[in-house]
Amino acid sequence: MKRCNTCLVSLLIVMFALSALLSGCGAEKTTASDPTTAQSQVSAVTTQEEVKKDVLIKFYTESDEATNSNRKYPEFIEAYQKANPGVKINMAPLVANFNYDEYAKKVNIMVAAGEQIDLIKSATLAEVAAKAKSDVLEPLDDYAAKERISLNNEYGGITPIDGKVYAITEQLTSWLVFINKDMLDAAGLPLPAKDWTWADYRKYANKMISGEGANKVYGSYMHNWEWFFAVGIQSKIMDNPYFTSDGKLGFDNPVFRDGMQYRYDLENVDKCQVPYIDIASQKLAYRNVFFSGKAAMTIMGAWMISDIQLLDKYPHTFKTTFAAYPRWDETCKPNTSAADGAGCGWSVNKKSKNKEEAYKFLRALTSEGLEYGHKLWSAWKKTDADATIKSIAGADESLYDLQALKNVLFDTQKVENRYTYTGPGQTEVLDVYIQENEVYLTKGQSLDKALENIKKRSEDIVAKAN
Repeated sequence: MKRCNTCLVSLLIVMFALSALLSGCGAEKTTASDPTTAQSQVSAVTTQEEVKKDVLIKFYTESDEATNSNRKYPEFIEAYQKANPGVKINMAPLVANFNYDEYAKKVNIMVAAGEQIDLIKSATLAEVAAKAKSDVLEPLDDYAAKERISLNNEYGGITPIDGKVYAITEQLTSWLVFINKDMLDAAGLPLPAKDWTWADYRKYANKMISGEGANKVYGSYMHNWEWFFAVGIQSKIMDNPYFTSDGKLGFDNPVFRDGMQYRYDLENVDKCQVPYIDIASQKLAYRNVFFSGKAAMTIMGAWMISDIQLLDKYPHTFKTTFAAYPRWDETCKPNTSAADGAGCGWSVNKKSKNKEEAYKFLRALTSEGLEYGHKLWSAWKKTDADATIKSIAGADESLYDLQALKNVLFDTQKVENRYTYTGPGQTEVLDVYIQENEVYLTKGQSLDKALENIKKRSEDIVAKAN
């Protein structure tokens, strides 16, 4: 009887509780005869649950809509969201014309303002180092440890900063020379040998000039990045040319003086290269200059190869052939260039409210994500290289000299010159280096004065950084 009494008491408690619950909901009573109301309540509950579950990952690209579509980023994101319910990915271009400098400026403003931006892209190891030291980036080592992987085993170009990894390499590319084959043939020139030098490059550039005034076609175009003010440093100085491993400035190396003189002579003596004043005043973009036929040759990273097939954006009919990055002199190994992308790439914003999900998406974006379009030279070690080169060439292989491309990129003796360290205040030092070269190239100061200013201003930056 005692057991039955206990059961009865329990039953009464349940009945009273149920009665209270039903009376409390009396104002929104739902019956089987009111299916519309019942369905709306179910939908409301479902919506509340979805809002609670959804995580928004927001990031921006330095590439435009056409390039993002070509790389099949939208398809990849759609597939990722299906495989990861409750995660929403919001990706958008940040600049209209594929301008990384503008992208970087806007990202810095957004980060400073506290706007949501979960993934951040950097173009150089020095840039990653500066952001890491400013506490902008999240170290990725603990996330990789939870995943039980080694980022070094997964990707090429992973470079720690003060013992921690802050960026996952998106693509690792060599530099090479893009040549308009129609112009090469018209000048009666053979494809350059793998061991050609910058002296040879100068001869080629001079022989491919044509036209006058606004219709002039130059033999060469070099962009406004630091690598192009002293082109010999890539093959002459291994590792970081701007700093020694113990943090001392490297501008006393004679290759800087000689290299700066070399570019000046191309533009102001031979007049075979697009002058810097035009680049600055007209805000020229290297893709447009080359594909519009304004220059016969341009030196660029292999990432530009995929743009050759974008005829809607860069209409042209000529075939592009390729040559190795020239060596400075006979003491340098042929086909030596910087391995662009080493140490940099995509990072997680330290202020992201969804770091775990941001890291997870970052890993997918830089691995399977790049396999969707095969339009980048992926640093992921499991990538399908054959599929990449086939995809990059596109349906119309007549636009490419594929054999020349393979000879340069898959040369077994190719030397990839990578940074393994950065110097104190390196980002600011490079800004100074560019600024003083700009004044020099536009005849605003002598070579001696430019070098003097570079050294003095850089020494002040290093002293403050230390």
